[in-house]
Amino acid sequence: MLDPALRTPFGDIEERMGLVPLEELLAERDKFIKSVAPLRARHGPGGVWDDLRRVHRSTIAMKLRAQKASAGEKVTEAWLEDAAQADGDYLAFITAGVQEKIAHTELENRIQGIEDQINRGQAVARYLSNELGLSR
Repeated sequence: MLDPALRTPFGDIEERMGLVPLEELLAERDKFIKSVAPLRARHGPGGVWDDLRRVHRSTIAMKLRAQKASAGEKVTEAWLEDAAQADGDYLAFITAGVQEKIAHTELENRIQGIEDQINRGQAVARYLSNELGLSR
């Protein structure tokens, strides 16, 4: 339910027309925006997830290189790349990233649904206004 302090006269009109008040839809949308913002920063357009993934993989490769060097072993860059990608920490990072991308998609879909509901409400309001005008 919408906070009465946010209620406007338009909300009463929208309710009489059978529409969800815009303020209520915007408040719901704001909650989703707060949840999706960090996911957009990582996985959305211009997001940094791929950069974070490369940093994570490089950190693992450096750790593996240091372990091999302390044991007196030399490794090739190709071995390091393969070993870093096969590392359990890297797999966990990728798995978490996939789960975040799923959540990102679901939240974006919910936000789009609210925007569609707002647009539909505007179309219905125009239709009802025109219908009222024609019945005079």
